[in-house]
Amino acid sequence: MPGQTGNPVFVRARIEAGLHTQEEFVESFDDMAGQLGMNVTISVRQVRRWESKRPGWPHPAARAVLRALLRRDAEELGFSRPVRLLRHTACAGTSDDGPVKRREFVTYSLAAITAVRATARPEELLAEPVVDPLDRLRDVLTGQVVPTGPPGSPQALARAAVSAKRQIQRCDYMGLSQRLPGLLAQLEPGSRRGHEQQLVNRIAVDAYHTAASLLLKSGDAPSAWISAERSMAAARRVGDPAAIATASRILTHAVAAVGHCRQGVGVAVRGADEVSAAVNSSQPDMVAVFGALLLRGAWAASAANDRDTASALLDEAERAAALMEESNRRWTAFGPNNVLLHKLTIALTLGDAGKALVEARRVKVRTLAVAERRAVFWTDVARALHACGRTQKATAALLAAEREAPQEVRSRRVVRELIGELLTRDRRGQAPLLRPLASRAGIPL
Repeated sequence: MPGQTGNPVFVRARIEAGLHTQEEFVESFDDMAGQLGMNVTISVRQVRRWESKRPGWPHPAARAVLRALLRRDAEELGFSRPVRLLRHTACAGTSDDGPVKRREFVTYSLAAITAVRATARPEELLAEPVVDPLDRLRDVLTGQVVPTGPPGSPQALARAAVSAKRQIQRCDYMGLSQRLPGLLAQLEPGSRRGHEQQLVNRIAVDAYHTAASLLLKSGDAPSAWISAERSMAAARRVGDPAAIATASRILTHAVAAVGHCRQGVGVAVRGADEVSAAVNSSQPDMVAVFGALLLRGAWAASAANDRDTASALLDEAERAAALMEESNRRWTAFGPNNVLLHKLTIALTLGDAGKALVEARRVKVRTLAVAERRAVFWTDVARALHACGRTQKATAALLAAEREAPQEVRSRRVVRELIGELLTRDRRGQAPLLRPLASRAGIPL
């Protein structure tokens, strides 16, 4: 059958990491190798071999990158470790070398067996601390990580920041949690001078923005606030309106997520006022960051139950969106369709699930610029349907979100809570696909 693979375990792990094509996997593999300081690259042809019936055994550097990227050992990815049991391969009594030496056989056999870590005893497992994959990122934000070795060039840091942005937009949260700490550790001000420092400041605006977004996705709003403040500090050093709008947007989100919604609205409004003079149709990048800031302010206002301010900011964002086509300029995914998506989200936040579903019908989901936005659309639709008591359709919406971005559904706490609520409501099993979804998300049935 065309497209059939001989190593479905590897394919499944790749897709679960948000890497839906072999080309995306190659790009992320090379990025992770650079992050780990390893001089190893692969091609699409190599990925095809790994996904074949006989994938071979990756060399040590490739195994290390695979472990960091997919968070699984090679044996868990469908690879078989080559085992040399004996130096003497003849059967006992049929070779000039005589019978197989028992000590040599046992030595090689034990080497093969102990190459994979044996399962620990229950008391050992219980004693091992659970490591949060975001702890390294928090260590960087709190100054507990000092970069070692020479700092990376601005060009290398810019490439790493761009790759991190791609990962957050395709919801590769596991891979991103591995990438960001090393990048952020090299962005602290003071290590460079002049033009080079200004280049790094610009990179820091987006890198800390990405870190705050990841922390918000994980439900850690306080740490996201710290990262957003770093983004704003870098934007002030740059002094560029687009950078200030970008940082104001993530700071608005973080402040509101902590619970200070009115202050979040204030951040958005002051930021928009500060940069509005630079907004015109000849600078679509500026229009995009300005419009995205207005949308985030509208969401914060809805979270504060301030309908009038939310409506006013949405209207302003709609006027900005009319100046440009749907796009992903400056990583905003801003455009007319994204404004419609925010109207859905804001209606839901204000407690009007019926209106949210009406707004959902206006969204052209396939034209939303990035996978994360499409997954958010379907998740919000699921929330609205759940609020209206439509469990089966809510499950179908979550499955659509999972197809767009598996990690958005399987790892985000808010979505996992929604799945749990749907399970509680569906006691008679009328939504047969809900339980397999819950199982994939690791939710007890």
